[in-house]
Amino acid sequence: MPARRLATVDCLRGLAALAVAWYHCTNGSGAICGGWIYRSGQYGWLGVEMFFVISGFVIPHSLHKAGYRSSDFGRFLIKRIARLDPPYFACILLCLALSYLVTLAPGFRGDWPHYTWGQLAAHVAYVNSFVHLRWVNVVFWSLGIEFQYYLLIGLTFPLLVARSAVRFGFLAVLLAISALIRDDALLFRYLPLFVAGMLTFQSRAGVISTRALLVGLAATAVGGPTACVGIATALVIRFVELPSSRLTNFGLLSYSLYLLHVPIGGKIMNLGGRFAHGTPAIAAVLAVAMGASIVAAALFYRLVELPSQKWSTAIGYGSRLSDPVR
Repeated sequence: MPARRLATVDCLRGLAALAVAWYHCTNGSGAICGGWIYRSGQYGWLGVEMFFVISGFVIPHSLHKAGYRSSDFGRFLIKRIARLDPPYFACILLCLALSYLVTLAPGFRGDWPHYTWGQLAAHVAYVNSFVHLRWVNVVFWSLGIEFQYYLLIGLTFPLLVARSAVRFGFLAVLLAISALIRDDALLFRYLPLFVAGMLTFQSRAGVISTRALLVGLAATAVGGPTACVGIATALVIRFVELPSSRLTNFGLLSYSLYLLHVPIGGKIMNLGGRFAHGTPAIAAVLAVAMGASIVAAALFYRLVELPSQKWSTAIGYGSRLSDPVR
C-alpha cells in the first residue's frame, strides 16, 4: 500500500462497501423474504452514511496536504472526474450489457430493459435524481450526492481552515441548511454526515481541539442509527490508527465493489433465487453472489479503476503534489 494512504480510512471503506453489498444481496431481491439472513442485512444501507463521513474527511484532508487554493477549483474538479468517471462510465456500459443478456436466461420473468437517451445522458452530470429519471444502477444516487459535495468543498474549503469564528459559523450554517432542506436529491439532507467528516479533518489537522470535535459531532447527530454510525465513523478515523494489512488493503476495492455488486451480485441473487429453496441453498447463492462481486471488483480495480486513479494523481495543483489520500 502506498505510504500516503491512511489504513484506517481504507479499512472503513472496505467495511462500508461490504455492508452495502450485503444489504442489496440480502434485502434487494425477492430471493430472500425473511429469516435471519434477511435480517442480517437490514442495516447494511448505513454503509452509504459511512462513505459520506469518509468523504467529508478525506477530501479536505487531501486538499489541505496539497496546499489547495480557491484558484485550483477547476483543476480539483478535473482530478475528481479523472478519478471517478472512468469506472463509473464503464459500470454503466456493463449494466446496460447485462440488462439485455439476462433476458436470455432460462425462466426470465423480469421486465424487458428500456432506456432512453435522455435517461442515459443525465448520468453524465449525475442529475438523474433531479430530473426524476431512473439510474441505470441503483447505487448511483449517492455518487450524485458526492459530486454535489465536491462542488461545495472545492468552493468553500478555505472557510474550513479560516479563523475560528468563520470556521464555526460556516459549519453551523451547513447544519442549519440541512435541517431546512430535506430533498433526497440534494446534498443538504446529508450535510450532518459530511460535516462530521469535516470536523474530523479539522481535528487531525490541529485546527480544533478534541473537545470542540466532540461538541461538533454531537451537533451533527440527526437521530437513529444514522447518527450512531456517522459519529462512530468519525471517531474511528480520528482516534484509531490501524497498520496496513490485508483487511485495509481490501478497502482499495471499495469503489469498484460499490459499483459492481448490484449488476453482478444482484443478478446472481435474482437468478439463483429462482432455483434455491431453503436456507442452506439461499446461503450458498448468497456466498456465490458476494464472492463473484468481490472477484469482479478486484479485476475491475486493476483494469479500470487503478489507471484512472493514477491519471488523477498525476494532475497536480501547479507545481504542488496532490492527493496525499485518495
